[in-house]
Amino acid sequence: MNLETHNGHQNTGALLNLFCVPVGEVWRVHVRPTWLPRYLHSVFDEHGEAYPVLLDFEDLERQMASKKQVFEKHVTRAGAVELTASGSAATALAVWLSTAFASGVRDGHRSSTPNAG
Repeated sequence: MNLETHNGHQNTGALLNLFCVPVGEVWRVHVRPTWLPRYLHSVFDEHGEAYPVLLDFEDLERQMASKKQVFEKHVTRAGAVELTASGSAATALAVWLSTAFASGVRDGHRSSTPNAG
C-alpha cells in the first residue's frame, strides 16, 4: 500500500477517508490510499483494509466535538459508515482510530474483548 505519511499534529494537506463496513459485531475498515500517519501503517494490509475492528461512533463524535474538529459522516442504507476529515481533523480522526485498534480485537478473528467505549 502506497501511502503518503505526514508527521506532526497540524497536517493542513492531510485527507483521511475511511469506509467502515459492519460484519456482525465488528467492522471492516478500508482506508483511502492518500494520507495515513505512520503509526497506523502496520494496522492496514496492502489493500488498505483492517479487520476486525471495534468502533464506537458516539465516542468519535464526542472526541471531535471536544477538539472542535469538523468531519463528514455518511451512513449508507446498508449500514456502512464513511468518515472523511482533512487537515488537523484528519489527525484527530486518526488518533480516534488508533484507540479503536488498541481496544483489543485484531488478528483476523473475533475476540471476547469487550468494547472499551
